[in-house]
Amino acid sequence: MIYIYNDFGGTHTTALAAAYHLKKLDETHVPTKNEILNTHNFNKLVYKDRGKFYFHGRDEEGNKVYTMGRGRSKILVPGIFNLIDMLIEEKTLDEKIILSNTSPTVPFSMTCGGMLSRWLKIDFIGVPLLVIGAKQAYQDIINLVHHTKKVAKSSSSQLIMLDNKDFK
Repeated sequence: MIYIYNDFGGTHTTALAAAYHLKKLDETHVPTKNEILNTHNFNKLVYKDRGKFYFHGRDEEGNKVYTMGRGRSKILVPGIFNLIDMLIEEKTLDEKIILSNTSPTVPFSMTCGGMLSRWLKIDFIGVPLLVIGAKQAYQDIINLVHHTKKVAKSSSSQLIMLDNKDFK
């Protein structure tokens, strides 16, 4: 199986979701500032990185975990979905793929922090807001990861796209 967590920038909730999925962050407590800031790709990606897949590792079952930022595009994820669907139909792809949107877990503080840090390069204000947001959202992100894994295991579909709007 291949899990692909996606959101606007691909550098905050997606990075945290991948870390929780891979058990690189402990689910039993609110993450510390250092744990958040040391998460692979957290607050590191920029505009030109959108649309790229970033490999984060294999989970305990050997499944690959990726993240991707989609920017403002409303067609990127559906386009990827259609491409994967075509590859499945053509029998050139036999892995199960799960596209999971982490955007609904983004709190306001993380939105502001991301804009200040990534767009305006004002890290001394943006980064603390991102840390606050990551701490606020940690349980929602964990719940989203558990939901994503549960749907992936229980569904017979080879291709799944989760919008996760229930996590707002």
